[in-house]
This record gives sequence, structure tokens and C-alpha cells, in this order.
Amino acid sequence: MISKVPFRVWIAVVIVVLVAVFIGQNRSDTSIELFWVRITSPLWFILLVLFLLGGAVGLVFGRRGRGQ
Repeated sequence: MISKVPFRVWIAVVIVVLVAVFIGQNRSDTSIELFWVRITSPLWFILLVLFLLGGAVGLVFGRRGRGQ
């Protein structure tokens, strides 16, 4: 029965478990100051937002494929 589970599903399960552990270990609040703005939020949330912003910047300004 385990052999019938696709490899993609196993990868998704591993990623979900790693994310759950990451969130569990980074629940403490942290503060970020930029100019006159101070934001206090859980560390995992701040890292998630920065990761998503980095991905968006990569999509907008990333390298184009060959020939473009």
C-alpha cells in the first residue's frame, strides 16, 4: 500500500512536517524596525512574509529563459 503513494505526496508530507516543526520552534515574538515603523510579530510569520516577498521579486526581476 505504501508503494502506491506517489513520490510527490511523500515530498509534500515531508515539507508539511518540516514547516510544522519550524513554526513550533519559532513562535517567539520579534521586532523589526525600519525607519520610524516598528513591527512586532512571531518570527515564523516575519520569515514567511520575507520569503514570499523574495519569491515575488524573483518572479518579476528574475532571469528570463534562453533566447528572451
